Amino acid sequence: MFTYFLEKISVSEDLTPGEAENALQLIVNGDVSDEEVAAFLYGMRMKGEKVGELTAFVNVMREASVAVNVDVDGAVDLCGTGGDKSGTFNISTAAMFVVAGAGVPVLKHGNRSVSSKSGSYDVLELLGAVPNLGKESVEQLFEETGMAFMFAPNFHPAMKYVMPARRSIKLRTFFNMLGPLLNPAGVRHQVVGAFSEEAAEIMIQILANLETETAYTLHAHDGLDEVSLSSPTEIFELKSNMMGKPTTFDPDMLGFEKVNFKELLGGDAKHNATILTNIMDGKASYAQQRIVELNAAFGIYVTGKAGSLEDAAKMASESISSGRARDKMNLFIETSRRLA
Repeated sequence: MFTYFLEKISVSEDLTPGEAENALQLIVNGDVSDEEVAAFLYGMRMKGEKVGELTAFVNVMREASVAVNVDVDGAVDLCGTGGDKSGTFNISTAAMFVVAGAGVPVLKHGNRSVSSKSGSYDVLELLGAVPNLGKESVEQLFEETGMAFMFAPNFHPAMKYVMPARRSIKLRTFFNMLGPLLNPAGVRHQVVGAFSEEAAEIMIQILANLETETAYTLHAHDGLDEVSLSSPTEIFELKSNMMGKPTTFDPDMLGFEKVNFKELLGGDAKHNATILTNIMDGKASYAQQRIVELNAAFGIYVTGKAGSLEDAAKMASESISSGRARDKMNLFIETSRRLA
């Protein structure tokens, strides 16, 4: 059966949504050898994945995940595909606390470092939090703090059948795009950074096929999978199941001064944790604090909590200056440690 799918993609034929679903179901059930999984991932990349296939893959992976049962009303996930090889500090992780400090619930889905020196898991751990919580503890954490971090391996056990193949081929695969779309709590508001403009466009189309209410997918001209402070960013918007054409967003539009890209660079998890702490304490550089405020503004605005992007940017700035973002970070660290 699986050979049929391999033969079809080997001659650049697209799978129907039903075929795509069946193929990935066989993989996540553990019915396919590592070699066949690697051939499938490589073949899909060479053929070029289509939105219908990827939507089917997302449905299979969501069905196979461990669900986090919380009230997602008004909550947002801020995450990226990774793979931009930029070397920046953990911008969306810092933005998580700023968004929460502005009164917006955050259900962040993340992982250890794959392509960078420090993933969201790594920096949260260095801050003193316990990011490796299971389902019940994550639900309790969100209930008590309005924030949660869902460590991907704990909620997607079926990935164990895919990881050996992903490691062996050492190439970006469609799972890089799937990751940010597999939030275990089923959030309906998202800001997703992508490794390319093409990926951002594909991802907004997939989100439109699902139950997402509002979303931004984006890719910056300087290569960042964040809204950049050193260049314009291409942004795709989904609102009321309607996709708009991409917008070129320039930080000048919100009164943010552009910075040199080097000012956004981070280091290992320890170095990045220091940057995050400095941001929360108002002691970071202009570039570090403002890029977090900028990305937090999009996280606030996408939920409808602010009437305009300008208002959302003010809320993000006040979240830091008032100390509420720092309080939220402290609460997250203390509560996760207690629940662990």
